[in-house]
Amino acid sequence: MKAEVLGALLLDLYRAARELPLAEFQRGVLDRLREDLPFDAAWWGMSRLDLELHSSYPYNLPPTFVNVWTKHCQGDDLAAAVIANPGVTVHFDRQAMFNSEGLRELLVTFDIQQALCTLVRNPTLNLVTFLSLYRFSGRPLFSAAERRFKQLVMPHLWAAWTANWVAQLASARVHCASSQVAFAITDQQGTLHGAEPRFADLLRREWPDWQGPELPAALRAGLDGGRPIEREQVVARLYPVRGLFLAELRARSALESLSPRELVIAEHFGRGDSYKQVAAALRIAPATVRAHLRAIYFKLDITDKTGLTRILDHRDETASPITPRDSHQPTGAV
Repeated sequence: MKAEVLGALLLDLYRAARELPLAEFQRGVLDRLREDLPFDAAWWGMSRLDLELHSSYPYNLPPTFVNVWTKHCQGDDLAAAVIANPGVTVHFDRQAMFNSEGLRELLVTFDIQQALCTLVRNPTLNLVTFLSLYRFSGRPLFSAAERRFKQLVMPHLWAAWTANWVAQLASARVHCASSQVAFAITDQQGTLHGAEPRFADLLRREWPDWQGPELPAALRAGLDGGRPIEREQVVARLYPVRGLFLAELRARSALESLSPRELVIAEHFGRGDSYKQVAAALRIAPATVRAHLRAIYFKLDITDKTGLTRILDHRDETASPITPRDSHQPTGAV
């Protein structure tokens, strides 16, 4: 491959890292890679060294692919070869695929006749990123030049993917005015791959002894949900994005301890209405308003209207988390 071909590809990779939404990045990058290195299908993801999957994106493959691989191919000869040679692209042709009992299942079931596979390690998180490119029957063998080209490109694919996570966090921050909200990227096992500094600070409000890199168990349990996870100090939400999750964490507002009626009374009183005006607006007795206000002050740990006004003025910092535009995207295969 010519140097200018590689250079143009790398420029496009890092442009994609800045510009593509997280849900579109892997498909967009693989579409671009096919222009210089033709292939029919691919599998891109992350796992532990024991091959426990943390994220998985099958490209131009049916949804059953990962289940078949997990059942028949986990620990196969190709996986063993790339684990033994991180950073080196390994080529398995049709004969090598057929001779491996597990890989033979991929050949028969999905017509995968050959593979180029590369693995890079993230020693900080004890995870690996892998990318396998596949060709079906009737296609020429991957050449030695194509193998070397993929080997050169793979570290940049990994770096661009990481940069895309950072860009996603930055985008979420730009669209969220709250200083009380922080974002992170986590995988399907709850391991953090990138986070804003404030994210850890908010976690430690609720879990003072938290060290990471995994989310607390209460948050990991929400990875298959989508509903807010409400705790005493924080509220979390996890949005699935292409086999990963965008984790949103915000400080819990003191106002959330109030009942709906108490909140309405607090809003009226905080903006300057008198007991009688609040009572008239809600059609209740002034004495009832006073009783509610005593409960409101107790719950908010304040003693006067000044404290109430201050809390109301700052509630937008905690009450308006932003839903990322990619949150509707499914995990796994397209």
